[in-house]
Amino acid sequence: MRFVKTPEEIRQIQGIYARPQFLGSRTLTVLFETTPDAIRALLPPPLEPTPEPLGSAWVGEIRNSNCVGPFLGAALYLRARYKDIVGNYCLTMPMSTAEAVTFGRELYGEPKKLGKVIFQREGDHVWGSVERHDIRFLSLRGRMSDQARVGRHQTSSFFFKFMPRPDGQGFDHPPLLVHVIGETNTQVAERGRGELVLRDSPHDPLADIPVSQVVDAIYSEGQTYTQGHVLCEVDPEAFLPYAFSKMDALEAVAEGTALHAQAARKTREGKGKLREVK
Repeated sequence: MRFVKTPEEIRQIQGIYARPQFLGSRTLTVLFETTPDAIRALLPPPLEPTPEPLGSAWVGEIRNSNCVGPFLGAALYLRARYKDIVGNYCLTMPMSTAEAVTFGRELYGEPKKLGKVIFQREGDHVWGSVERHDIRFLSLRGRMSDQARVGRHQTSSFFFKFMPRPDGQGFDHPPLLVHVIGETNTQVAERGRGELVLRDSPHDPLADIPVSQVVDAIYSEGQTYTQGHVLCEVDPEAFLPYAFSKMDALEAVAEGTALHAQAARKTREGKGKLREVK
């Protein structure tokens, strides 16, 4: 009965959960400045702002993994801290396959949704985008001109893991703040000029985030190995206003295509501008 796992199968699955591996990745990351007010409004407690109001977005492809196979993905983060831990709080993380969505949402609480992800490179030019409900709400572009640092480094990310109660009122249990550390081995890295475009969508409202300027754009190739652990339980009442970003706008889904078609016609111009990296 394949619905019931043997002890050996459980050990294998739990080994993958403990150390997911993402291999042969190619990504474009754009670092940008936003406003302190936006950071304060978007960070759920107990996360707090850092002195610099920074965000980052990436798009790329993972050619293989030990958990969900190959996929394309993207994400947008805001710099934050919990006590003395500095990391990046993830607002959204669209994926190209259902397997990638399910694995990350179940394990770490990642805010993943299924979407159409594009990633390409021709010469020095790298670009990518994400589309859902016929709206291309996230676009990145970079023109690489210089070499960047390669080797091993760590990434630090924050996610919130929770489940709504069956009666729709609050949560089954207090939400958990999850810290994920990524051990990345970068073999190719370049940097240059970048652009970030955020368009309006009722389901993925990234256009609400002000982009003051693009600071950097980095293209990289390598492998990443992740591990997660729980930092603390979160106050359910304080977290509740932030708990619905993983869902699409239910009123828009119920009303059909009218709202997101209207949003597609009212797309905003991208506010991330090209900037030479010194």
